[in-house]
Amino acid sequence: MKKLLLIVLNFILNDLQAQNKPYSLFLIGDAGNSTVQNDVHKTLQKHLTENQNGGVIFLGDNIYPRGLDGTKDAELKLLTQLHTLRNFKGDWYFIPGNHDWAKGRWKGYKNVIRQANYINKFAKDSLNQPNTKHFLPEKGLPGPVTRDLGNNIVLIFTDTDWWLHRSFYHKVGKEEKFKKMEIAYFYRLDSILTTVEKQGKKSIFLSHHPLVDYGEHGYHKDKSWYYALVNYTPFQTFGLLGVNRALNSEMNQPRYMKLADKMYQMLEQHKNVIAVAGHEHNLQVIKRPNSLFLISGSGSKLTPLKRKITQKDCLFNASKSGFMELIFETSGKVNLKVWGGDGTLLNEQKGGF
Repeated sequence: MKKLLLIVLNFILNDLQAQNKPYSLFLIGDAGNSTVQNDVHKTLQKHLTENQNGGVIFLGDNIYPRGLDGTKDAELKLLTQLHTLRNFKGDWYFIPGNHDWAKGRWKGYKNVIRQANYINKFAKDSLNQPNTKHFLPEKGLPGPVTRDLGNNIVLIFTDTDWWLHRSFYHKVGKEEKFKKMEIAYFYRLDSILTTVEKQGKKSIFLSHHPLVDYGEHGYHKDKSWYYALVNYTPFQTFGLLGVNRALNSEMNQPRYMKLADKMYQMLEQHKNVIAVAGHEHNLQVIKRPNSLFLISGSGSKLTPLKRKITQKDCLFNASKSGFMELIFETSGKVNLKVWGGDGTLLNEQKGGF
C-alpha cells in the first residue's frame, strides 16, 4: 500500500513540476530531403530529449520530391524525422506540404493519405502511441483542425495545398462543393480564433505556405507580369493541363496570393496569434501589428533570400539551416529562439509576443 502511495505521490509531484516549467514548441519545416539524419535532425533530437515538457511540429515537405510515393528512398526520408522522436514523450505533429502532395501531380492525394497512415502506424508500433492522430489535417481536407496543448496554447492546423493543388484531373479531398467548403473553413477559423482570444490563450496557426514572406517564394513585383501572362491569357490553358504546377506554390500565383491575403486579414483581426510556416528554405521572423509570422523551412534545404530586406517588421532572417523554438513561460510571456543546424543560437527574442 505504501509503495502504491509513493508511486501516486511521485506522479503528482512530477505533474506539478511539469506545470511549473516553460513549454517549448519546436518548429521545423522542409526536413525531408535526406535519407540519413543530418545535423539539423541530430540537433533537434538533442533538444527534444532535453525538453520533454514540450512539442515539435514538422511543417510540411516531409518527403522530397513527390511525397510517400512507394519508393524506399521516400520512406527513408520520412524516417529521418520520425527517428528524432524515439526518446521524446511530448506532443508531436506533421502537416503536409506541396511536395507531400507530389508537387501538384495527380497522385498527390494518394501520397498524402499514405504518409498519414505511415506516420500514425509508426506512432502505434514504434512509439506505443496508438490513440493520437499525428498527421493533420486528415483525409486531404483543409481544416482547420485544433489541438489544445494546455499551457494556454491552441494549435490550429491548415492544409494550404488543398487550395493550390486544384486542377480538373487532380483528386483532392472533398466533402461537398469547393466554395461551400471554403466558406465553412473561414467561418470555423474565425470562430476558433475568437474563442481562443476570449480565453486568453495563444493561437498557433500552422500551415506549410507562408502568409508573409520576404524570400524567394514570396511576392516579387518584377515577376508579376509573368504570372499574369500565365494566369490571365490563353496561356492559362497550360495551367488546366497541369503544366504550370511548379508555379502554384509561388506567392505571385493569383490563387496563392488571394488565399494568403484572406488568411492574413483574418489573423490580424485577432490578438495573440503566431502564424508558423515552412516552404521557404531559410529562417524569418516577421512582426506585424497583431500577429507574429515565423518561417522555419531550412530543415534539409537552403534557399538564399536573394534580396536585401529593409522592412522594419522583419526582426530576423538568415539563409542558414536550422529550426525555431517557441518558449511559453508560466507567466504568459512567449520567448523565441532560432537554432542553427550545428546547435548555434542564431537569434533570440524575449517576451515580446
